[in-house]
Amino acid sequence: MLTPKENLIRLFNHEEAEYMPIMGEGIINNVPINGYHERPQGTAGGQDWFGVTWAWPDGEPAPMPTAPYLMEEACEWKDVLQFPDLDAIDWEEAARIDRIPEFDRENNLLYQMIHNGLTERLQQLMGFENALVALVAEPEDTEELFDALTDYKCALIDKIAKYYKPDVICYHDDWGTQRGLFFSPDTWRSLVKEPTKRIVDHVHSKGIKFELHSDGLIKDLIPEIVDDLHVDSLNIMNINGIPELKKQTGRKVVYNVFLDTQKLDVIAASGGMTEEQLRTAVHEELMENGAGGCYIPTLILVRPEWEEIIKDEFYVCRNELMQKQ
Repeated sequence: MLTPKENLIRLFNHEEAEYMPIMGEGIINNVPINGYHERPQGTAGGQDWFGVTWAWPDGEPAPMPTAPYLMEEACEWKDVLQFPDLDAIDWEEAARIDRIPEFDRENNLLYQMIHNGLTERLQQLMGFENALVALVAEPEDTEELFDALTDYKCALIDKIAKYYKPDVICYHDDWGTQRGLFFSPDTWRSLVKEPTKRIVDHVHSKGIKFELHSDGLIKDLIPEIVDDLHVDSLNIMNINGIPELKKQTGRKVVYNVFLDTQKLDVIAASGGMTEEQLRTAVHEELMENGAGGCYIPTLILVRPEWEEIIKDEFYVCRNELMQKQ
């Protein structure tokens, strides 16, 4: 039987995996990031290295940008925005802070997160509403800003590739709500698609696999993301309909998908969650998404009291899927 790492390598190489993997076994997500400051250091909020202010309210799983923002219109970016001097950072110390020297590479793939993609950084610089307006009302200035941000991202990837040596980079850029995209597919194609492809290509040039994290209902973009951007993996939400997407994309991409905790929370809120209900809901989701492979379930934002039961049900499903191969 393949080790978890060997099994995942086959999956990310778009080959048939021997069994359904799970995040945390053979692949370790390197968070929180404290060595370099695309977000504020620690969990108390503060400023990132662009000078953007972030708040991290108690009980929230992640920080969020907040006013005062650095600019109101995209045309201001050349006068306002100061990019961090990546050469001035002690990257060996950054890697040490992020525990890279102690990472068990023999048994695990290093999965390194890079937050704040192009549209996310635009929102952080301007506020959400102004960013959406800029995409429509200031396309030329926004395109120039995205080109500059792409240059910066590629330079950051150079440093991460040299000092962190990840096997997979998970690049964050949320493109949708639970009802649809933040912007039209044509806006995405004209402003976001090509610079994002440049980032994907740069990651690949370093011998690193590229995973796109994008929350929301983005299924209308998936064919182009897979066939034109050539991402290796998609870290997306279950609402996109994973089984149907897998029929379209085959082995061309891995689906790294959070467990549908919203569905579980609704069941719990409607009168309590029995162990049988929890097992049934999890079993149905894992078996449906896991059929045919190309799938990694991720147990994030799961209630602590459910974790042991869900993990146990994962192994039940894995064994059933192996028997059906």
